[in-house]
Order: sequence, then C-alpha cells, then structure tokens
Amino acid sequence: MYLKTLPFNKTLFKKDFNMVKILAFTIAAILFVSITVCLLSRPYSLRNIEKYYIEEGIEYNRDDLIEGYKDEINWRLTNEEAIVSLLLLAPIVLVAILFGEEKRMKTFEVLSVMPYRKYEIFFNKLLVALLAMALPFVINGAIMILALGVSPSLRMFYSAKQILIWIFSNVYYQLPILSFSLIFGAITGTTISQVILTAIFLVFPIGFPLLIGYNLELWGLLGSSSIWIRFGRIFDKILEYSLMGVFDSSCQGPKHYIIFILLSMGMIIIAKILFDKNKIERNRETLEFEKTEGFFKFGVSICTALLIAVIFSWIFESFISIFDTFQAFIILIGYAVGGTLGYFIANYSIKFNRSK
Repeated sequence: MYLKTLPFNKTLFKKDFNMVKILAFTIAAILFVSITVCLLSRPYSLRNIEKYYIEEGIEYNRDDLIEGYKDEINWRLTNEEAIVSLLLLAPIVLVAILFGEEKRMKTFEVLSVMPYRKYEIFFNKLLVALLAMALPFVINGAIMILALGVSPSLRMFYSAKQILIWIFSNVYYQLPILSFSLIFGAITGTTISQVILTAIFLVFPIGFPLLIGYNLELWGLLGSSSIWIRFGRIFDKILEYSLMGVFDSSCQGPKHYIIFILLSMGMIIIAKILFDKNKIERNRETLEFEKTEGFFKFGVSICTALLIAVIFSWIFESFISIFDTFQAFIILIGYAVGGTLGYFIANYSIKFNRSK
C-alpha cells in the first residue's frame, strides 16, 4: 500500500523516457563526434605530426605539441560555443516534448482519468528530464574515462578528474534552464507557445535592460559617460544573476553555484505548484491560466513598443539628422505602432489557440 503513494511510477517513467530518448541519444551522438572522438584520437594525431616533422627534417618540441593538444582539449571541454548552444536548447526542447507534445496529443486528458496523481505525473517527467539531460554527458564521459585504462597514452592529454568535472559542470549548467522551462511547461498550453515564451523570458533579463537603455539614449537621458558607466554596471550585475550567468559560475566562486542550485530548486517547486493548479480543459491554449493573459498582452505590447521605437530611429536616422525636431515624433510613432502590433500579436495568439 505504501508503494502506491511513492511518486515514482515505472509505467509513467517508461512512457516519458520513450518520448525523449531519441533526443537524448542524438545529443550523445553529437557529443561523441565533436568531443569524444577528438580526445580519443589525440595520440594518433601526435604520432602523425611527429612522423611528418621527422620525415621533413623539421625540429620540434614534443612537450610543446602535447601542451597544444591539451589546450585544445580544454577548450573543447569548457568553451566551445556549439556545446553552449546545445546546453541552452536541450533543456527547452526536452520540456517542450514532455509537456507541450503531451498536450498536443491530448495525452494529459487520458492520464487525468487514469489512477495517476498530478504529483506522480510531474515527478516522473522531472526525473526523465534530468536523466535525459545528464545521460549524453555520462555516456561520453564513461567512454573517455574507460579509454584511459585501455590506452595509457591518453593520460598525457586529459585525466579522469577533468572528465568528471566536465560531466557535472554541464549538468549543472543545464539545471536552471530546465527548471525555468518547467514553469512554462506548466503555464502554457501548446508546444509553440511554450518554446517561444521560454526563449523570450530566458533572454528578458538581458534584453529588456538593453531596450530601456537604448530608449533612454534616444531621449537624451544617457548623454554623459558617467551615466552610461553606471548603467553598464547595473547591466553587468543583472547579467551575472540572470539564468545566462550560470555559465560564468566557475569565475564567480562557490557562492554562485549555491545560488543557482537553490534558484533551480525554487523554480521546480513553483512549476510543481502551477502544474497542480492548471486545468486540463485549457490544454492547447496559449496560456493555461486565464489571469496571465492580461499580463502577457501588456508585456508583449511594452517590449514591442520599445523595440519598434529603436528600429524606427535607426530607419529614419538620416531624416532625423536633418530635422531634429522630428525625433520625438518618430519615437512616439514607434511606440504607438509597436504597442499596437504587440497587443495584436499577443491577442491573436490567445484567440487562435482558444478557437481550436
């Protein structure tokens, strides 16, 4: 009887894992081709380049060659931009499949009449998301560590400790993004709206201050360099503690890790509460909660108005330079057009999905 109250459910777990296993193994394959193969082939590359230098009579320092390969490996493990993009996209897509696609396929309606509680459904989806997020790195990390035992020459280029740090770091980097995506998985009713809103609000702490700054500059309120410096410091602090700041944790110290782990746990709890409160009948609508529609329209309208004002000032820059008195008029027109356009897009999205 006690086992029935446990949140883990083998049937739900298997169903959810089958939904995301192709994505997980695809990411594992990408990592294998872009990182694992590179690391495992370093002894072969070293032998080839040494052979070439000997045949051509070129003097070389073997230690310098090894250091060059070690630097390349370190770059691939820590700074490769393609992997950073993967760390951003993978959690968003995972949650979109586990939540948005379930709503699109009307699976939640079926689950609601089966003997599964909402906390079981949410817990198993969270567990599967965490597994699918970590599995590609664990698989490739295990291959690279096992290869150290098979080929001792690899120990010149990397260590097991380095690979373990790589695994845990990349899981950690994805955790806040996954937790944040879970919130939008709970409050949105379609896959498209979930992905779009997650992406928008992910960059919102960075993009919105920039929009504010550009608009203040248009009105001449950031004219002095001291104000720009002060604004830049505020922006840097926002960036440091935005979700994108998780990638700079290694430069910020242990406090940064603790903050983002606690933040991730808090967002998971919020997502769980929202998931418990959402209504099955509002699935496949843009937003699950009717009370958030007004905020959604207002937010989209404001952001679009600020953006269009900046775009208009760029488009009509030459015109404004001739007639300085028209600058305020152009900016106000941008606000009006952008605000109207943003409200129309948000309202149309809500009504379009509701009509379905």
